[in-house]
Amino acid sequence: MPIEITDIERLAQILAKSGVNTIEIEEPGLTLKLVVDAGTRIAASETPATPTAPATDHSVIAKADVAGHFLAAHPWQDKPFVAPGQRINAGEIVGLVKIGLLYAPIAAPAAGTVDAVIAETGAMVGYGTPILRIRPLN
Repeated sequence: MPIEITDIERLAQILAKSGVNTIEIEEPGLTLKLVVDAGTRIAASETPATPTAPATDHSVIAKADVAGHFLAAHPWQDKPFVAPGQRINAGEIVGLVKIGLLYAPIAAPAAGTVDAVIAETGAMVGYGTPILRIRPLN
């Protein structure tokens, strides 16, 4: 019986709540490994956050759909997929997750301007790990 994406999301939530960071399920012809990132690595900001920032944040977060190593650029390219300040469209590839020899794309969930790349290149990411913050178009 195939595992549904909603089942994977629920398992990731259970792992995070229980403090377990990895689970691997094996059945004949099926292997599922979930890795929950215990602490999201956020790139240091050049300017400190101001306490007068608006209380409502309408940012949209692009998240990893699989566990693996985050790549900001394609392995054959030097230039990253996106950079802060860049306008992007919904569905645009904003990064990759390397799983063994495979690369899974991370798609932007909304159109807008890249506010910050949250994950570090090469960092281990799990299902639901924040990768990119997007300021939606007004």
